[in-house]
Amino acid sequence: MTRSFVRTLVFTSALVLAGVGTAQAEPHPAIQAAIQQIDQALFILQHRAAHDFGGHRVVAIRQLQHARQQLILAERVDVR
Repeated sequence: MTRSFVRTLVFTSALVLAGVGTAQAEPHPAIQAAIQQIDQALFILQHRAAHDFGGHRVVAIRQLQHARQQLILAERVDVR
C-alpha cells in the first residue's frame, strides 16, 4: 500500500471513531452512494493515474478527500 492510501485509511478510521456519540444517524442511501463513488475516484487517482497532470491530480485528490469528509459530517448531522 502506498503512503497516501494508508494516510487516507487512517484519516477515515479516525473520522469514524470520532463519530461515537449519544445520537446515531442512520445511513443515508444517497450520501453512502456518493461516498462510495468518491472512494472509487480516489483509488483510481492514487493508484492508476500514470501522470501528475501538472499538479492537478494532487489537487483533485485533496478536494475529493475534503468532499468525502463533508459527506460524513452531513450524514452525522442528519439524526432522525
